[in-house]
Amino acid sequence: MIRVGVVGYGTIGQIHCDALGNVPGCELAVVADLDPARRTQAQKDFGVEVANDIEEMLQTTDVDLVDICVPTYLHEQVMVKAMEANKHIFCEKPLARTLEEGRRLVNLSAGYSQKIGIGHVVRFTPAYMGIRQSVEQGEIGQAGVVRTFRGGSQFPEGWQDWFANFDLSGGVILDLAIHDLDLCRWLFGDVQRVYAKTSRGRTTAHLEHAMIVLRFKSGVIAHVEGSWTNFKGEFYTTMEVAGTNGLISYDSRTTNPIITMAVPEESMQVGAVAANPYVLELQDIVQAIGDDRPPLVSVQDAFGTLQVALAALESTRTGQVIEL
Repeated sequence: MIRVGVVGYGTIGQIHCDALGNVPGCELAVVADLDPARRTQAQKDFGVEVANDIEEMLQTTDVDLVDICVPTYLHEQVMVKAMEANKHIFCEKPLARTLEEGRRLVNLSAGYSQKIGIGHVVRFTPAYMGIRQSVEQGEIGQAGVVRTFRGGSQFPEGWQDWFANFDLSGGVILDLAIHDLDLCRWLFGDVQRVYAKTSRGRTTAHLEHAMIVLRFKSGVIAHVEGSWTNFKGEFYTTMEVAGTNGLISYDSRTTNPIITMAVPEESMQVGAVAANPYVLELQDIVQAIGDDRPPLVSVQDAFGTLQVALAALESTRTGQVIEL
Protein backbone atom coordinates (compact mmCIF):
# COMPACT_ATOMS: atom_id res chain seq x y z
CA MET A 1 0.00 0.00 0.00
CA ILE A 2 1.47 3.35 -1.10
CA ARG A 3 1.23 5.97 1.64
CA VAL A 4 0.55 9.46 0.29
CA GLY A 5 1.28 12.81 1.88
CA VAL A 6 -0.55 15.81 0.41
CA VAL A 7 1.16 19.19 0.76
CA GLY A 8 -1.38 22.01 0.60
CA TYR A 9 -5.05 21.73 1.59
CA GLY A 10 -6.55 24.49 -0.53
CA THR A 11 -9.07 23.84 -3.26
CA ILE A 12 -6.91 21.52 -5.35
CA GLY A 13 -5.46 19.78 -2.28
CA GLN A 14 -8.95 18.96 -1.09
CA ILE A 15 -9.83 17.62 -4.55
CA HIS A 16 -6.74 15.41 -4.51
CA CYS A 17 -7.42 14.10 -1.02
CA ASP A 18 -10.94 13.16 -2.02
CA ALA A 19 -9.75 11.56 -5.28
CA LEU A 20 -7.11 9.45 -3.51
CA GLY A 21 -9.92 7.61 -1.73
CA ASN A 22 -10.91 6.17 -5.11
CA VAL A 23 -7.43 5.12 -6.22
CA PRO A 24 -6.63 1.45 -5.53
CA GLY A 25 -3.30 0.64 -3.96
CA CYS A 26 -2.79 3.82 -1.98
CA GLU A 27 -3.93 5.56 1.18
CA LEU A 28 -3.90 9.17 2.33
CA ALA A 29 -1.58 9.23 5.34
CA VAL A 30 -0.94 12.91 6.12
CA VAL A 31 -1.84 16.42 5.02
CA ALA A 32 0.50 19.40 5.45
CA ASP A 33 -0.68 23.00 5.40
CA LEU A 34 0.55 26.25 6.96
CA ASP A 35 -2.99 27.27 7.93
CA PRO A 36 -4.12 25.78 11.29
CA ALA A 37 -7.77 25.97 10.23
CA ARG A 38 -7.06 23.90 7.13
CA ARG A 39 -5.12 21.33 9.14
CA THR A 40 -8.09 21.01 11.47
CA GLN A 41 -10.42 20.66 8.51
CA ALA A 42 -8.24 17.93 6.97
CA GLN A 43 -8.34 15.96 10.22
CA LYS A 44 -12.11 16.34 10.32
CA ASP A 45 -12.57 15.43 6.64
CA PHE A 46 -10.24 12.43 6.43
CA GLY A 47 -9.11 11.51 9.95
CA VAL A 48 -5.44 11.73 8.94
CA GLU A 49 -2.27 13.03 10.55
CA VAL A 50 -1.42 16.66 9.83
CA ALA A 51 1.76 18.71 9.66
CA ASN A 52 2.70 22.38 9.27
CA ASP A 53 4.79 21.91 6.12
CA ILE A 54 6.65 19.35 4.06
CA GLU A 55 9.66 19.38 6.39
CA GLU A 56 7.54 18.38 9.40
CA MET A 57 5.61 15.89 7.29
CA LEU A 58 8.76 14.10 6.17
CA GLN A 59 10.16 14.07 9.69
CA THR A 60 7.07 12.77 11.46
CA THR A 61 5.24 10.52 8.98
CA ASP A 62 6.35 7.66 6.77
CA VAL A 63 5.18 8.43 3.21
CA ASP A 64 6.05 6.93 -0.16
CA LEU A 65 4.48 9.55 -2.44
CA VAL A 66 4.42 13.33 -1.95
CA ASP A 67 1.45 14.99 -3.68
CA ILE A 68 2.25 18.71 -4.15
CA CYS A 69 -0.81 20.98 -4.17
CA VAL A 70 0.74 24.28 -3.09
CA PRO A 71 0.59 27.54 -5.11
CA THR A 72 2.60 27.64 -8.34
CA TYR A 73 5.45 29.78 -7.03
CA LEU A 74 6.21 27.14 -4.36
CA HIS A 75 6.33 24.12 -6.69
CA GLU A 76 10.09 24.06 -7.18
CA GLN A 77 10.83 24.61 -3.49
CA VAL A 78 8.58 21.79 -2.30
CA MET A 79 9.55 19.39 -5.09
CA VAL A 80 13.25 19.80 -4.30
CA LYS A 81 12.60 18.93 -0.65
CA ALA A 82 10.68 15.82 -1.70
CA MET A 83 13.51 14.83 -4.04
CA GLU A 84 16.08 15.31 -1.29
CA ALA A 85 14.03 12.84 0.75
CA ASN A 86 14.01 10.42 -2.23
CA LYS A 87 10.22 10.24 -2.45
CA HIS A 88 7.95 9.54 -5.39
CA ILE A 89 6.35 12.84 -6.43
CA PHE A 90 3.16 14.08 -8.02
CA CYS A 91 2.99 17.84 -8.59
CA GLU A 92 0.11 19.98 -9.77
CA LYS A 93 0.54 21.97 -12.97
CA PRO A 94 2.28 24.11 -14.04
CA LEU A 95 5.68 22.58 -13.44
CA ALA A 96 7.06 25.88 -12.09
CA ARG A 97 6.56 29.64 -12.18
CA THR A 98 9.65 30.52 -14.23
CA LEU A 99 11.74 28.98 -16.99
CA GLU A 100 14.78 28.92 -14.69
CA GLU A 101 12.90 26.98 -12.01
CA GLY A 102 11.61 24.59 -14.64
CA ARG A 103 15.09 23.96 -16.03
CA ARG A 104 16.44 23.24 -12.57
CA LEU A 105 13.70 20.66 -12.02
CA VAL A 106 14.39 19.04 -15.39
CA ASN A 107 18.08 18.78 -14.51
CA LEU A 108 17.39 17.45 -11.01
CA SER A 109 14.93 14.87 -12.29
CA ALA A 110 17.33 13.46 -14.87
CA GLY A 111 18.36 10.08 -13.50
CA TYR A 112 16.21 10.50 -10.37
CA SER A 113 15.49 7.03 -9.01
CA GLN A 114 11.85 7.63 -8.05
CA LYS A 115 8.77 8.48 -10.12
CA ILE A 116 7.69 12.06 -10.82
CA GLY A 117 4.36 12.87 -12.46
CA ILE A 118 2.92 16.30 -13.28
CA GLY A 119 -0.80 17.06 -13.02
CA HIS A 120 -1.84 18.15 -16.50
CA VAL A 121 -5.28 16.80 -15.74
CA VAL A 122 -6.90 17.56 -19.10
CA ARG A 123 -4.93 14.65 -20.59
CA PHE A 124 -6.93 12.40 -18.26
CA THR A 125 -10.32 13.93 -19.06
CA PRO A 126 -12.38 11.33 -20.98
CA ALA A 127 -13.83 13.82 -23.48
CA TYR A 128 -10.39 15.06 -24.50
CA MET A 129 -8.98 11.55 -24.52
CA GLY A 130 -11.74 10.75 -27.02
CA ILE A 131 -10.88 13.79 -29.14
CA ARG A 132 -7.24 12.72 -29.27
CA GLN A 133 -8.22 9.21 -30.31
CA SER A 134 -10.40 10.60 -33.11
CA VAL A 135 -7.58 12.84 -34.36
CA GLU A 136 -5.02 10.03 -34.24
CA GLN A 137 -7.33 7.65 -36.11
CA GLY A 138 -7.78 10.21 -38.86
CA GLU A 139 -11.54 10.50 -38.46
CA ILE A 140 -11.46 14.15 -39.64
CA GLY A 141 -8.55 13.74 -42.03
CA GLN A 142 -5.58 16.07 -41.56
CA ALA A 143 -6.20 18.50 -38.69
CA GLY A 144 -5.66 22.13 -39.67
CA VAL A 145 -7.34 24.61 -37.32
CA VAL A 146 -8.17 24.36 -33.60
CA ARG A 147 -10.08 26.62 -31.25
CA THR A 148 -10.45 26.21 -27.48
CA PHE A 149 -12.08 28.16 -24.64
CA ARG A 150 -11.79 27.69 -20.89
CA GLY A 151 -13.51 29.84 -18.24
CA GLY A 152 -16.91 31.19 -17.32
CA SER A 153 -16.93 30.90 -13.54
CA GLN A 154 -15.96 33.01 -10.56
CA PHE A 155 -12.33 34.00 -10.02
CA PRO A 156 -10.50 31.21 -8.17
CA GLU A 157 -10.07 31.54 -4.43
CA GLY A 158 -6.59 30.99 -3.08
CA TRP A 159 -4.41 31.45 -0.02
CA GLN A 160 -3.85 35.21 0.45
CA ASP A 161 -5.47 35.73 -2.98
CA TRP A 162 -2.27 34.53 -4.68
CA PHE A 163 -3.99 33.97 -8.02
CA ALA A 164 -4.42 37.75 -8.33
CA ASN A 165 -0.67 38.33 -7.90
CA PHE A 166 0.84 37.95 -11.36
CA ASP A 167 4.36 37.41 -10.02
CA LEU A 168 3.10 34.40 -8.05
CA SER A 169 0.54 32.86 -10.41
CA GLY A 170 1.45 34.01 -13.91
CA GLY A 171 -2.12 35.16 -14.40
CA VAL A 172 -4.81 33.53 -16.47
CA ILE A 173 -2.37 32.22 -19.10
CA LEU A 174 -0.05 30.28 -16.81
CA ASP A 175 -2.76 29.11 -14.42
CA LEU A 176 -5.79 28.46 -16.63
CA ALA A 177 -5.07 28.61 -20.37
CA ILE A 178 -2.05 26.36 -19.84
CA HIS A 179 -4.50 23.44 -19.70
CA ASP A 180 -5.38 23.95 -23.35
CA LEU A 181 -1.81 24.78 -24.36
CA ASP A 182 -0.84 21.39 -22.96
CA LEU A 183 -3.83 19.72 -24.59
CA CYS A 184 -2.87 21.13 -27.99
CA ARG A 185 0.74 20.01 -27.57
CA TRP A 186 -0.53 16.55 -26.63
CA LEU A 187 -2.64 16.42 -29.78
CA PHE A 188 -0.45 18.19 -32.33
CA GLY A 189 3.16 18.09 -31.15
CA ASP A 190 5.76 20.84 -30.90
CA VAL A 191 4.83 24.52 -31.14
CA GLN A 192 6.83 26.69 -33.52
CA ARG A 193 5.47 30.21 -32.88
CA VAL A 194 3.36 31.93 -30.24
CA TYR A 195 1.47 35.23 -30.28
CA ALA A 196 -0.77 36.37 -27.41
CA LYS A 197 -2.83 39.26 -26.07
CA THR A 198 -4.23 39.77 -22.58
CA SER A 199 -6.33 42.31 -20.73
CA ARG A 200 -3.80 42.39 -17.87
CA GLY A 201 -3.06 46.00 -16.97
CA ARG A 202 -6.35 47.19 -18.45
CA THR A 203 -8.61 45.27 -16.07
CA THR A 204 -8.17 44.00 -12.54
CA ALA A 205 -6.45 40.64 -12.16
CA HIS A 206 -9.84 39.16 -11.30
CA LEU A 207 -11.11 40.02 -14.79
CA GLU A 208 -8.17 38.94 -16.94
CA HIS A 209 -8.92 37.52 -20.36
CA ALA A 210 -6.31 36.15 -22.76
CA MET A 211 -6.14 34.98 -26.36
CA ILE A 212 -3.21 32.95 -27.70
CA VAL A 213 -2.43 31.90 -31.27
CA LEU A 214 -0.13 28.92 -31.80
CA ARG A 215 1.46 27.64 -34.98
CA PHE A 216 2.69 24.08 -34.70
CA LYS A 217 5.61 22.58 -36.59
CA SER A 218 3.03 20.32 -38.22
CA GLY A 219 1.31 23.39 -39.69
CA VAL A 220 -1.74 23.26 -37.39
CA ILE A 221 -2.94 26.65 -36.14
CA ALA A 222 -4.65 26.90 -32.74
CA HIS A 223 -6.55 29.74 -31.08
CA VAL A 224 -6.61 29.33 -27.29
CA GLU A 225 -8.82 31.52 -25.13
CA GLY A 226 -8.84 31.66 -21.32
CA SER A 227 -10.98 33.88 -19.13
CA TRP A 228 -11.26 35.01 -15.52
CA THR A 229 -14.18 37.29 -16.32
CA ASN A 230 -15.65 36.77 -12.86
CA PHE A 231 -19.32 36.76 -13.72
CA LYS A 232 -21.75 34.43 -12.06
CA GLY A 233 -21.93 31.41 -14.26
CA GLU A 234 -20.77 27.86 -14.72
CA PHE A 235 -17.25 26.89 -15.60
CA TYR A 236 -17.11 25.41 -19.07
CA THR A 237 -14.70 24.40 -21.82
CA THR A 238 -15.05 24.11 -25.56
CA MET A 239 -12.94 22.72 -28.38
CA GLU A 240 -13.23 22.56 -32.14
CA VAL A 241 -10.80 20.73 -34.40
CA ALA A 242 -11.28 21.27 -38.12
CA GLY A 243 -9.71 18.83 -40.55
CA THR A 244 -9.71 18.08 -44.26
CA ASN A 245 -12.58 15.62 -43.91
CA GLY A 246 -14.60 16.80 -40.91
CA LEU A 247 -14.99 18.71 -37.68
CA ILE A 248 -14.83 17.68 -34.02
CA SER A 249 -16.91 19.94 -31.76
CA TYR A 250 -17.06 19.70 -27.96
CA ASP A 251 -18.82 21.90 -25.39
CA SER A 252 -18.88 20.76 -21.76
CA ARG A 253 -22.19 22.60 -21.22
CA THR A 254 -24.09 20.45 -23.70
CA THR A 255 -22.25 17.13 -23.64
CA ASN A 256 -23.96 14.70 -21.29
CA PRO A 257 -21.66 12.03 -19.83
CA ILE A 258 -24.67 9.82 -19.06
CA ILE A 259 -26.21 8.03 -22.01
CA THR A 260 -29.92 7.30 -21.64
CA MET A 261 -32.53 5.71 -23.84
CA ALA A 262 -36.30 5.99 -23.72
CA VAL A 263 -38.32 2.87 -23.05
CA PRO A 264 -42.05 2.59 -22.34
CA GLU A 265 -42.96 4.51 -19.16
CA GLU A 266 -39.40 4.76 -17.92
CA SER A 267 -35.82 5.75 -18.72
CA MET A 268 -32.90 3.40 -18.53
CA GLN A 269 -29.27 4.29 -17.93
CA VAL A 270 -27.04 2.56 -20.45
CA GLY A 271 -23.89 4.48 -19.63
CA ALA A 272 -22.13 5.87 -16.60
CA VAL A 273 -20.85 9.23 -15.47
CA ALA A 274 -17.44 9.83 -17.03
CA ALA A 275 -14.47 8.88 -14.87
CA ASN A 276 -13.06 11.59 -12.63
CA PRO A 277 -9.86 12.89 -14.30
CA TYR A 278 -8.27 13.68 -10.93
CA VAL A 279 -8.73 10.06 -9.92
CA LEU A 280 -7.25 8.94 -13.26
CA GLU A 281 -4.13 11.10 -13.01
CA LEU A 282 -3.43 9.99 -9.44
CA GLN A 283 -4.15 6.41 -10.42
CA ASP A 284 -1.52 6.77 -13.13
CA ILE A 285 1.27 7.78 -10.71
CA VAL A 286 0.32 4.99 -8.31
CA GLN A 287 0.34 2.45 -11.13
CA ALA A 288 3.63 3.84 -12.45
CA ILE A 289 5.20 3.20 -9.05
CA GLY A 290 3.80 -0.33 -8.88
CA ASP A 291 4.69 -1.21 -12.48
CA ASP A 292 8.05 0.59 -12.42
CA ARG A 293 7.24 2.63 -15.53
CA PRO A 294 7.31 6.37 -16.30
CA PRO A 295 4.16 8.36 -15.46
CA LEU A 296 2.18 9.54 -18.48
CA VAL A 297 3.17 13.20 -17.96
CA SER A 298 6.88 13.60 -17.26
CA VAL A 299 8.84 16.57 -15.94
CA GLN A 300 10.37 17.06 -19.39
CA ASP A 301 6.95 17.01 -21.05
CA ALA A 302 5.54 19.48 -18.53
CA PHE A 303 8.56 21.72 -19.13
CA GLY A 304 7.67 21.81 -22.83
CA THR A 305 4.22 23.13 -21.98
CA LEU A 306 5.70 25.62 -19.49
CA GLN A 307 7.92 26.97 -22.29
CA VAL A 308 4.87 27.60 -24.49
CA ALA A 309 2.92 29.33 -21.69
CA LEU A 310 5.86 31.56 -20.77
CA ALA A 311 6.40 32.38 -24.45
CA ALA A 312 2.77 33.53 -24.53
CA LEU A 313 3.44 35.76 -21.51
CA GLU A 314 6.52 37.16 -23.25
CA SER A 315 4.43 37.88 -26.33
CA THR A 316 1.85 39.78 -24.26
CA ARG A 317 4.69 41.85 -22.76
CA THR A 318 6.50 42.68 -25.99
CA GLY A 319 3.70 42.56 -28.54
CA GLN A 320 5.89 40.31 -30.68
CA VAL A 321 5.61 36.81 -32.09
CA ILE A 322 7.82 34.47 -30.05
CA GLU A 323 9.70 31.74 -31.91
CA LEU A 324 10.36 28.48 -30.06
